[in-house]
Amino acid sequence: MKANISHLRELQAIDLKISALDKEIAAGSAEIDSRSASLEGHKDIIVQLTAKIAVCEQRRRELEGELEDEQARITERQAKLMNVQTNREYQSMLKETEDAKKANTQREEAAVQLMEQIETLTTQIEEENKICEEDEKMLAEDIAAVEKKASQFTAERNKIMKSRESMASAISASLLKKYTSIRDKRNGLAIVPVTGSVCRGCFMNIPPQLYNELMKEDKLISCPTCHRIMFHETETGEE
Repeated sequence: MKANISHLRELQAIDLKISALDKEIAAGSAEIDSRSASLEGHKDIIVQLTAKIAVCEQRRRELEGELEDEQARITERQAKLMNVQTNREYQSMLKETEDAKKANTQREEAAVQLMEQIETLTTQIEEENKICEEDEKMLAEDIAAVEKKASQFTAERNKIMKSRESMASAISASLLKKYTSIRDKRNGLAIVPVTGSVCRGCFMNIPPQLYNELMKEDKLISCPTCHRIMFHETETGEE
């Protein structure tokens, strides 16, 4: 039974190393995903800003066309004023001309505002492009670094897996199945020490009778609370 406990402890130590390497590899991938998402976010902003510029440009062209058309009508009215026969008609046409001039002034002001918006949006796009360039450079560097680390971690993991296969072969199929089931359910810890009558997996007290059975080391005993396999470990100062 002591041999089983020893083998399980060694197997768990190996599995914890494998788990740590898997987490390192996953962390590297997560870092790449995060930076890629950030880069795509800035690219989306550029697309949105570009679309806004297109809308502003279209409206500006419309205003310029309206200005030209209205100016042509103003010129035409001014020419007709010289031939108006009645004062009433003269005043009516004069008012239409003044109203048209005011409308054109408003169009000119709106066009200027649109140009200012376009300038602001263009500046924002330039800033976003700079951010994208920096992010793309950093992303390329991160990918290279992560791939290098991942390659090292994978090579180390493969070596450890060979040790695991060797250790697992020394454990009976039924016990290995039980160990794997507990490990998967208990955050990678299937076998834990008991010191001072306390399970170090869930930190609950072990009943005295069960603790005495554990001390005999003649059979596998599971914690009644967390169901992990237990082994006795002498505390410092404990006799």
